Amino acid sequence: MFMLKVSKFEKKLVWITSGVIGASLIITAFLSVFYFKVKLIFRPDELMFMAMIIALFPPAIVNFLDTRWKNDVDSNIPKMLKELAEAGRTGVTLIRALELASERRYGALSKELKRIVNQLSWGATFEETLKSFSDRVETKLAKRTAVLLTEIHKVGGDVQEVLEVVSRHINELQTIERERQSQIRPYVAIVYIAFLVFLLIDILLIRSFFWELTSLQETLQSAGGFFMGGAIDLNQIETILFHLSLIEAFYGGLIAGKMGEGSIGAGLKHSVLLMVIGFIAFFFFVWNPIF
Repeated sequence: MFMLKVSKFEKKLVWITSGVIGASLIITAFLSVFYFKVKLIFRPDELMFMAMIIALFPPAIVNFLDTRWKNDVDSNIPKMLKELAEAGRTGVTLIRALELASERRYGALSKELKRIVNQLSWGATFEETLKSFSDRVETKLAKRTAVLLTEIHKVGGDVQEVLEVVSRHINELQTIERERQSQIRPYVAIVYIAFLVFLLIDILLIRSFFWELTSLQETLQSAGGFFMGGAIDLNQIETILFHLSLIEAFYGGLIAGKMGEGSIGAGLKHSVLLMVIGFIAFFFFVWNPIF
């Protein structure tokens, strides 16, 4: 399972870089069409879509990988606490127990434990190393665990029972969270279904109503007749509906992320996926109809 730790600075850098590249693409297309009068291969809407994907896709991937890394760390913390308690029963100190734990396999947490051990060997205090650990991981569970271990180290004595109770408590909380996510998953699916219905209505309106209306208008004009209601700009209608589908996809994806994972940033992957679906639908059923 590929995952990656991404710092806040790196996330901001990805956002800024992607945004600048996307904006540059839009500005270049605008100048080419309206200033230099260059005929482009792609439609303006297609260029706008590419710019939005370029601006959103890298941050979505970075956020997705970072979330997987944090979830992996959190999922291994209860196991680590339980084994610290077991090591304490043999008379091993907490620091020595952490050294032993760093040699075991805890996924992404193992590297963080090795960092803690290395910092301790370099002369850093126990409190400083755990504070550094919580700042790097940036999850509530990691921060609470760091505070807990710091206090246990200060108090000393028989702490095995405390560690076992905390480990069981965290396991229960994670089980509750998994149950919550499984219960909320249907609501995330509703976001996708709502968007697909919206997209279907857009395409049916264009193909079954506006195309027929435009065809009728052209027939009447060629026959010398008069069409009530004025001329219909089909390209403008298609553009407006396409833009509405992109807006629906973007905000629908953010809502899906907030409901499913409790984070708006987690919704970027949903937004990108829905926007790609909308673009493909318009490309093959409106702009270049395959049937």
